[in-house]
Amino acid sequence: MSSQEEGGGATEPATVTGGDSPPPSPCRIPKSISWFFVILILVTVNIWYSSKDLLNIISQITEGEKDNDNSKAVMVDKIMYSAEHEATEPSLQMQTHIMPANKTSTLRNHSLPTNNFNDTDNSKIEGRAACTFCQEDGRIYNPSIRLRNGYTCADIKLLSATEVNEHSCKAFQEVENLCCPAANWTHFWGKDNPECFHLSNICHAPSGGEWFYDRSVQDSSHDNNHRRQPTIAYNRRSGHKAIIPDFRIHFNVSSTTIYRGNMTECPYSHTPHHVVSQSAYNHMIGEFYVRQLMGLHQWMREYPPESDQDVQMYIHIPARKGRLLDGHRLFMGVLPQNDKVDNFLSLVQGKETCECYQTLAFCGYTRTASKATAKNQTWSHTFNVGPSISYKDVKFVNSWCVDKDKKQIDNCTTYNDLRQDLLARYARKDPLLQEKIREYRRQTLSAAGLSSEEVDDVDEWKIVGLTERKLRRIWLNIDGSVKSCDRFRQQKVVCITVNVEETASPEEQLLMHSSLDALVGIHGAQLTQGIFLPRQGYILELLPWIPDWSWGEWVASTSAPTPVGVMFHNTDLNHLGYALDRDSVPLCKHVSPVNQTEEIECFRVEQKQNKTFSWDRRSFEVDSDVVTKFISSILLQNSTNCDSMKSRAAENDFVLYNAYCSHGAENEFSTEHYYRNANESEGNEQG
Repeated sequence: MSSQEEGGGATEPATVTGGDSPPPSPCRIPKSISWFFVILILVTVNIWYSSKDLLNIISQITEGEKDNDNSKAVMVDKIMYSAEHEATEPSLQMQTHIMPANKTSTLRNHSLPTNNFNDTDNSKIEGRAACTFCQEDGRIYNPSIRLRNGYTCADIKLLSATEVNEHSCKAFQEVENLCCPAANWTHFWGKDNPECFHLSNICHAPSGGEWFYDRSVQDSSHDNNHRRQPTIAYNRRSGHKAIIPDFRIHFNVSSTTIYRGNMTECPYSHTPHHVVSQSAYNHMIGEFYVRQLMGLHQWMREYPPESDQDVQMYIHIPARKGRLLDGHRLFMGVLPQNDKVDNFLSLVQGKETCECYQTLAFCGYTRTASKATAKNQTWSHTFNVGPSISYKDVKFVNSWCVDKDKKQIDNCTTYNDLRQDLLARYARKDPLLQEKIREYRRQTLSAAGLSSEEVDDVDEWKIVGLTERKLRRIWLNIDGSVKSCDRFRQQKVVCITVNVEETASPEEQLLMHSSLDALVGIHGAQLTQGIFLPRQGYILELLPWIPDWSWGEWVASTSAPTPVGVMFHNTDLNHLGYALDRDSVPLCKHVSPVNQTEEIECFRVEQKQNKTFSWDRRSFEVDSDVVTKFISSILLQNSTNCDSMKSRAAENDFVLYNAYCSHGAENEFSTEHYYRNANESEGNEQG
């Protein structure tokens, strides 16, 4: 008989009972070989299970998964570490290894030592390791760093020392930069940079609580200077007198503060370096670009981090009503950082949990210090809002690329370096960027009322963007100016309005301006994104009417670039200016311009009562002929010859601040500057 197993088709022979003859003898396997296969199976299962658990560990650390076990039992081992390298971040000499009890089974296959680390044969551990962890030249192993869910870098090193699974080894790269900072990398906030200072191993209590230093790292150091970090506070009342400060922003850390909470619940941020930067008036994008971004870019260009993921940037906006804008984030994309730019206020307000930072750097501040009042105290420092971020011997004075006499340096490439780096970094980040720009152009032309039959090739069309604002310096008759462009549709030119206040993301601002052939607008921050126009693009800056008795003549300069226009200096863009006249001001129209005394008095009353006359608050009107003249005499002319561009600009009352043009048949392009002298611009100043 035979019996069949439930759910299967295999049969087994029935047991033979009775009879005189014994059953046949089975073929016997030697006992030594049997044990060999048993051991092989156990080892294989052990390796597989270890790798599976290890990946879970790495995942919990890098993704910050929460521990669901509410048990507070812990397993404590005293582990001694020896300093193997001379590091700027010294290794912890004595570390308390604390791990949630539910992690015991997770690590059961990795043979965590119960004795001192110095008594462990490290050569054997590293000799059999398949994973290289902190082995590269210049890396300094810091076992004290606390990761998430109770793990430390010490745990990870021990795990890596017994790991043999290649897939799991790759997971170690997620935490290697955190546990093993590079000693041979010179940080841009280091001793060579007077614009920045930094604090090491600093922590922030939950929900915006106190700041304090990680004393476990300090107490392990033999360097008294490292152990005694400064007592330092931010002076919230510092800054320009015209700026109302944001008193929500506060920062104060003492060298003597002792955290009373559980330090094991204060993991280090997975991003090692956090950098806060600021400058005066940085709530305005143009000022931010010139005063803050330019300097940061120069420093980080010379001292780039090993990885973009190593740096988290914060922008400190001192003004009470200042906001972090998409424009800020867009331009910060030029810097090597993790693309998670945030407001300093978010760092000050903190998280729901405690968090520590290997480095917290501050750039763009001025510092003062007072001597210690007691023997065991350090000096007390205060840092204040500074005017700008300079670079080495190049001090910011109203703009870059000027000499000590404040004259423009024609061969300065600082602004072009920033533009080219912006374009290059965004191209590297998104290989499909050019395709997205073409599609954005196609959608723009369709929104302008053009059919797909009319737009066979989007590259044949020229798109002119007229900048629109909802607050201050409003272009009152912008719709009429857009309509006036319709006459050029046969020549494949279309005008649209562009408003950065209505975009949904930094990427949309990038696509919007990269899709334009020309940008036209009143002097102001809305022209800053013109830096993303394609090579040989045009920026037309409309200069406010500034009578000689009024304030703000620098924004209407024709003998040198304006404060906004400097960012296009010596780039591969064409920057022009056009001086608006009295008719652009929609105020006091009932007063005869012949009676200047009465007109001036009327303007002053408007300013005193409504603050609507000063150029920075005044709305304006533009004669539609200005836009059409620019299109016909500049944009549609195919000649890029320098002399031709110069003459056409002069004939139509444009100042050509920056011309990207050629000087002959070789078609080799260079930058030229055709300013107008004071006598030529006198009409604009006098009104």
